[in-house]
Amino acid sequence: MYKKTLLAGSTALLMFLGCSSKQYYTPEQSYNVSSSAMGDKIVHYSRNGATLASGDVLTRTQRVDLKLKNGFHFINNTKNAALTADQHGQCNIITKEGTVATVKFPQALVAGTLIGKLLVYVLQNNNFGVYDFEKKSIIYSNKAQKAFAIDTRVANPLQIENLVVIPTLDGKLTILDLKTLKVSKEMYVSTETSLNNVIFLGRLNNTLIASTPNKVLSISNKGKKELDTSVSEVVIYNKELFVFAKDGRILKLDESLTIQSEKKFKFAHFSVATLYKNSIYALDKQGYLIVSNLSFSKHRVYKVDEVEGYAFVSDGKLYYNQEIINLSNLTYK
Repeated sequence: MYKKTLLAGSTALLMFLGCSSKQYYTPEQSYNVSSSAMGDKIVHYSRNGATLASGDVLTRTQRVDLKLKNGFHFINNTKNAALTADQHGQCNIITKEGTVATVKFPQALVAGTLIGKLLVYVLQNNNFGVYDFEKKSIIYSNKAQKAFAIDTRVANPLQIENLVVIPTLDGKLTILDLKTLKVSKEMYVSTETSLNNVIFLGRLNNTLIASTPNKVLSISNKGKKELDTSVSEVVIYNKELFVFAKDGRILKLDESLTIQSEKKFKFAHFSVATLYKNSIYALDKQGYLIVSNLSFSKHRVYKVDEVEGYAFVSDGKLYYNQEIINLSNLTYK
């Protein structure tokens, strides 16, 4: 009986120490910041946009009234059209004239890019392919390994001339030739078993940059380079690459992933991060908004509310907790 009691007490002590040892970012000084009521709520978040309860959509550059039907959410957009989807495989293409095309997939669409008459897509079960709206049929299909847990910021396919790079939910990139519909190359960004989908896909000069929550990869004619770190966010800004790591570091890198400069905010856990008008903005989950210059030589921290739910930045405005903060009003000086 004594041994059992001792064991139970030891287990409880270890659990207590484990919980109490969790540490949080605490700046030496913080400043107050004003916000305005959002009058709405973010109900769905994706790589390229956020869907509001009202049916409006936040893209990276603007707030758009798409009047989305209940259950539909924003996936991606081109200059003239938006791709929306629901949880049952239904997809709608919306323009200023309204819904102009519809397609039904056997699984929910989680990522997609419109390229002319084609939709390059990734489904919830990690099947992917190309749908032709003119032929009203799937003209290419493939499948990757099942992914049982994913980060909601699923990267969308990226067109590079006649090729399209398709990021799958198991951390792989499939490069498909749109003319021949043949795979020209496949490669893994990382190979973790959970939360390993590609969360960022972009181009920096002639280099392809991809990231999962576990690793950043650059691919060019000089070969592949890797940055092995846990990732909160990746941003390409003015031909420079910024990585916000889960250990509180903000890294500035070149296209070969060589670190040019960095700044660590000890114990910070970034909920959302962006660059805007030559400033860096990073929101810690506990409610500290860090504003820094691009060289990390100056920064200022603002105290806001602890982050609850989704957060998104659109056109220099931070939307979260049903509040809006205008980033232009904040400075690192």
